[in-house]
Amino acid sequence: MSNVVITGCNRGLGLTLLEAFAKKKYNVFACIRKENSEFLDICHQIEQAEGVFIYPIYFEMSDKEQIINGMDEIASYGVDIDVLINNAAISTIKPQFLTEYEEVEQAFKVNYFAPFLITKYISGLMMRQDKACIVNVTSIGSLGRQPGGVCYDASKAALNQYTVSIAQELAPFNIRVNAVAPGPMQTDMFINMKEGVQKKLEQSTALKRSAAPEEIAKVILFLVSDEASYVTGQIIRVDGGSII
Repeated sequence: MSNVVITGCNRGLGLTLLEAFAKKKYNVFACIRKENSEFLDICHQIEQAEGVFIYPIYFEMSDKEQIINGMDEIASYGVDIDVLINNAAISTIKPQFLTEYEEVEQAFKVNYFAPFLITKYISGLMMRQDKACIVNVTSIGSLGRQPGGVCYDASKAALNQYTVSIAQELAPFNIRVNAVAPGPMQTDMFINMKEGVQKKLEQSTALKRSAAPEEIAKVILFLVSDEASYVTGQIIRVDGGSII
């Protein structure tokens, strides 16, 4: 049975990915900030339904020492890690003159430094195997030109560049690395936006709608499958034909 590490598993796309990988019979190392009884109940239900193991791993994405401890805990299980999905993120969208330094720092800690540290650690474990896959979840904003992107979009753009760089470094070990850049998606990050902003984002796509998390998850499942065995170093736009 295969094993996957997913960050930000307690809601949104992360929870959808947890369910999707469990249905594909992956054991899941589900990384979240802190213990949550409702999440544990969901995990137990998925374990019973799919016949897999789900291992909650707790750490703050902005805390280097907690991340290292979390990675050590994963390594302690002594199993191969076949897939890593760097999904967890925080979003701040506002003009630079209203943005504090600390907000930019926090965005990069969570959206770039944490995936860097996690990937550095997990890819070291993956090198011992025949093959493995890494997918970073970025954003269509990281490829666009809209205002207000000095925190979230900039940190995700850094993650894009990291993706294409380490794809070259890890290819000799048969580790494929790609990123998925979703457009507007029906998660808390999108739902909590003002209705006018939501509508503007949806109208900026050719399909004139936001994506369901399941639509993004299907692309990620494809990227880690053997059907995508010759795909690495790519930033895959899953954005409904966005013109941002």
